[in-house]
Amino acid sequence: MKKMIVIINFIFFLLSSNLQGQSTQDTKKEYPEVDTIVNAFLKQANLPGLSIAVNRNGKIIYAQGFGYADVISKVKMSPLTQLRTASVAKVITATALGKLLSEEKLNLDAPVKKYIPYINDKYANLTTRQLAGHTSGMQHRPKGTSYKRKQFSTIKETIELMNAPLLFAPDTDYEYSTHAFNILAGVIEGASGKRYTEYLNESIFKPLKMYYTAPENIKQLTDKDAKLYYVKEDKLREDKLTNASYKIPGAGFRSTPIDLAKMMNAYTTGFLSQKAIDELFKSHQLKNGKKTNVGIAWRSSIDIFGHPVIEHAGKWRGARTVIVYYPEEKLSVSLMINADCPVYIEETAHILAQFFRDDDKKLFKKHTYNHKIELTSGKGENRKVFKGKLSLEGLQGSLKVDTDNFLKSNPIYRLKKEHHYTLVTRHGLLFLELSDSSDFNGQLFIYGSRNKINPKHNTPALSFVPIN
Repeated sequence: MKKMIVIINFIFFLLSSNLQGQSTQDTKKEYPEVDTIVNAFLKQANLPGLSIAVNRNGKIIYAQGFGYADVISKVKMSPLTQLRTASVAKVITATALGKLLSEEKLNLDAPVKKYIPYINDKYANLTTRQLAGHTSGMQHRPKGTSYKRKQFSTIKETIELMNAPLLFAPDTDYEYSTHAFNILAGVIEGASGKRYTEYLNESIFKPLKMYYTAPENIKQLTDKDAKLYYVKEDKLREDKLTNASYKIPGAGFRSTPIDLAKMMNAYTTGFLSQKAIDELFKSHQLKNGKKTNVGIAWRSSIDIFGHPVIEHAGKWRGARTVIVYYPEEKLSVSLMINADCPVYIEETAHILAQFFRDDDKKLFKKHTYNHKIELTSGKGENRKVFKGKLSLEGLQGSLKVDTDNFLKSNPIYRLKKEHHYTLVTRHGLLFLELSDSSDFNGQLFIYGSRNKINPKHNTPALSFVPIN
């Protein structure tokens, strides 16, 4: 049955979007720097495969797969390969909540018992806003492991897995919870009058042409689904296929980067009302006045280039994923890896987004530099000093450090602005800034998500100066 659905979806896909095929074919011609950098990252991090799609102003302008969906069988990764979303599923659920808001069928601040009559009394007075913003006090997941081996068929079953007390009074703290999204799926069912998956199919996936997104069922996978891997001690290993049905709304979908990029059309084309979008993106505020930089699942941040960004990442067995959205430019980048790996994936997506901005790449002076350097990380008692070598030849180069950690030897590539480079490491694409002096002093930044200020205003992870 699933094979027939995949075939039908593929036909719909071909009929609905000539642009997708074109953007895939023209990738090498239009964005060669991206291909070069991603291939370097894939090799540096020893990853099986990676897939990317970019949406700008409602159009897929880039979609490309790299490496393998199945390493043993040498099945190449494609932008149509279905991968685990991991926690990016949460913003799929959030988009459905946004649709209900737009239809005026949902009150974010009403107790969830309004929508879920069978809800446990412990959770009856929690609100959609608290659950979606991780301020409800709900635990991350139910205790035990036996439920992970069961294939659940209803949202009600998964909601009733949790019976633990709240960790804290609502809105007094922040604690990430995947199980909270099972309850949110129940809210969607109550507000819409339809099953969770039915509402998503009819009101989200079909209108947005997300033909390759569906709840994962490990008994119904096809050759369109990527194999799962993980990286341990820098070695790639195949992961065990595990059941996700206990957490579909929060981490259990299969999708493609193209579908995730298409989902962002909900935020740029009027599919969702502006009022609903504002609610989804608005940071929650605790009772003590502290803002969490998390709205309805979506996280607000500032990237290393000073751009406001809305985003969410995921990490689970066989998956590392992210979608980042720049509302000022209507630009989004979705990136999916078929391996659980320690990658700074938001920062990697921020770096890649630079190549798809409207501003044209300027002609820069091509530097030639080959010099020994001294690198410093940390302060006070935590300060560490290393020796290394920085080499530049034109638009690329390398950084080599006398250490056994991930900085030992990594390629460098120029970005679209003077002094801006990326260091390609096994932990992702990191931002490297070199001074405008002939000495090439430098700073390397690692900054994560939910930033309230430009990360460049923080202490760099590493700084270096030339030495004789």
